[in-house]
Amino acid sequence: MSEVRRPAALSVARRRGGRLFVAVITVVIVGAVLSIEALRRFGSRPAAEKPNAQSESVADPKSLSFPRQVRDGSGQPVTIEARPRRIVSQTLGTDEILLAICSPERIVGLGKFALDPKYSNVVEQARAVGSPVVQNTEEILQLKPDLVFVASYSRAEIVEQLQSAGARVFRLANFESIEGIKQNIRAVGQATGDDERAEALVAQVERELSAIRARVPAGSKRPRVMSYSPSGSTAGANTLFDEVLRTVGATNVVAENGVEGFRKISAEQIAEWQPDFIVVGAEANKLEETRQQLLANPAVAATGAARAGRIIMIENRSFLTVSHNVVNLVRALADGLYSDSPDKKK
Repeated sequence: MSEVRRPAALSVARRRGGRLFVAVITVVIVGAVLSIEALRRFGSRPAAEKPNAQSESVADPKSLSFPRQVRDGSGQPVTIEARPRRIVSQTLGTDEILLAICSPERIVGLGKFALDPKYSNVVEQARAVGSPVVQNTEEILQLKPDLVFVASYSRAEIVEQLQSAGARVFRLANFESIEGIKQNIRAVGQATGDDERAEALVAQVERELSAIRARVPAGSKRPRVMSYSPSGSTAGANTLFDEVLRTVGATNVVAENGVEGFRKISAEQIAEWQPDFIVVGAEANKLEETRQQLLANPAVAATGAARAGRIIMIENRSFLTVSHNVVNLVRALADGLYSDSPDKKK
């Protein structure tokens, strides 16, 4: 009897096992189909659907590693938890640097001179970005920034108010040399996560400076130069202007006479020092007016530089810049010192 029942039991087991095998295979196939469909729909979205695809595609992955700690111009460590997405600039120097290395949609506020053609080298870029010009603490905080750039000369009370409100503030300094400007570009890049673009901008500055130096006549006598304005201001040693003069192979007469930093001097001192060239900064639409104002001073008009037409007029946006646009000042001085027409406007 048991021998009769055993084949029947085996037959039932085989049928059940077959159905189980088919069910397992069916689950596997359905799972595979669903996985493929999920990948098709979600795993290969076009770049336009990915957030900030255009901005991130050009960034070095190492540049996106956060949190990171960066020392600002005051030497203070600033911890930046994530790549800043809402950046406010409160200085023209950082306006110009940010617009050169940072994706515009991340710049939500600019300094008060960004749109002023008398001083700004980025008027068109600033207009295109469309970010508001902000000048006080309330306006800045309303933008909900995750990083605010200020300078060593920014109003102390605004900086203190921003820090008290919990804003992350990054202060820049080092405006007295070209090397300092390059350090500032790198610092802005490190703070924003745009290290690679910052290095590219520094390399561009170095290439342009090398090209300008190559145009300086070799073995020629170093021209003696000084800056002067109708108000009597001049630049001595330890200033950016002093280094720019040395970059183009010239001597700063003011530094030569022991003056450091910025100071007011009399026109009689110009007559005493007798520079080969006088350099004057002015608004673009007032270059000739400023030249005539300077020449109206008898002491200036009597100098050899004035009589020989060796007054170099430079637009303030180049003369006063503390960003990578300093190359425009270097180029203007080289052209003025070594061209046949030093009196031409730059």
